[in-house]
Amino acid sequence: YGAKVAVVEKARLGGTCVNVGCVPKKVMWNAASIAETLHDMKHYGFSGYESDAVSFDWSFIKEARDKYIARLNGIYERNMGNSGVDSLIGTASLADGAKGVTVTPEDGGDPVNYTAKHILIATGGYPWFPEGEGIREHAISSDGFFELEELPDKTVVVGAGYIAVELAGVLQALGSDTSLVVRKAKALREFDEMVADSLDEEMQRQGITVVRNTNGVKSIAQAENGSKTVNLNNGEVIEDVDCVIM
Repeated sequence: YGAKVAVVEKARLGGTCVNVGCVPKKVMWNAASIAETLHDMKHYGFSGYESDAVSFDWSFIKEARDKYIARLNGIYERNMGNSGVDSLIGTASLADGAKGVTVTPEDGGDPVNYTAKHILIATGGYPWFPEGEGIREHAISSDGFFELEELPDKTVVVGAGYIAVELAGVLQALGSDTSLVVRKAKALREFDEMVADSLDEEMQRQGITVVRNTNGVKSIAQAENGSKTVNLNNGEVIEDVDCVIM
């Protein structure tokens, strides 16, 4: 419509879905799906799964996934440029009585003021960590999952929603000893009951330990060697954990 437009972004273009959401998650889901297929290869005449002939390299898939996301970031940037949209990299704050914004560059440069007839705030949100000793310090969010440099040997995923369920399933399929901690009786309890019950049964069949009726995490302690102890509000304790995802 001929409007002059600029977008202020302090991180990678594409938002949650492209960078720390459904796009990189689907890459990991595909890897997990292949791992699940390999479990059944012996039933179709293939051999080698029980030996060292089949292995999984977390660093390989992470590097390939990150390159794929970086390519998408570039596509977003080019599409914006081709559409005549200016991309301003930095952190914006309202200025001039909300008639403009001040953009502080991420590289430490001097702030720059911009004015506009309309200012749209579409910043999204941040993952929320519950209160509790050591929780924020020793746990990561789903965002942090995509920053993991290696597959944890033992993981605790806290949550009953579909994101927690997806991450728990991916980690277990790829070889991490995974526990899913839920506050109530099961995951996806607000979804269709048949779906939730079938999921609960399948997760256990795949080896995920579902820790129920916990009322959440009370605290997380970390030893000098980096291993974590997760204390739940119902008194249960999960020890020798490598990674806690809230």
